[in-house]
Amino acid sequence: MTPRPLIPARTLIPARIVRALALTTLTLLLAAAIAGAAQLSVRDEGHLRYVTSYGSQLIDEGPARGTMPGKVRVWFVYNGEPNVGARFTIYGRDGTISGRGRARLSSPTSLTPSFRGAFAITGGSGRYSRARGGGELYGVFMRHGYGLIVQTIGTLRY
Repeated sequence: MTPRPLIPARTLIPARIVRALALTTLTLLLAAAIAGAAQLSVRDEGHLRYVTSYGSQLIDEGPARGTMPGKVRVWFVYNGEPNVGARFTIYGRDGTISGRGRARLSSPTSLTPSFRGAFAITGGSGRYSRARGGGELYGVFMRHGYGLIVQTIGTLRY
């Protein structure tokens, strides 16, 4: 006597259909993961004015124009050396983006030394709560009035 199958033969799903369903499910999961992580090429510029200072840290703010428009606030560290550093926050319509940068002044004794370096996006809020990225940082530091002109070119992943 042959053993009777636990599931009747007419209710078994053919292997080719199981494979097709598995492949479709995997494709949909992969597409959802990719769609959840956006990447954007950014190019922004800000003409910032001096607000206040704490020791060698200057705080400047002003409008940012470009890919990520909004208001930007920069904590710029200048101590007389050619190397400068900064932290920044961009306040946009859909949330904030924060990061840091390092640069080198081209002619430290000039009244308006330009600088060049790199920046990294370290986080954010709202739509940009998982923001990461980075790129190149350019600008001019105006000793008279402590203003900044800053330009960033890079990539934002969120």
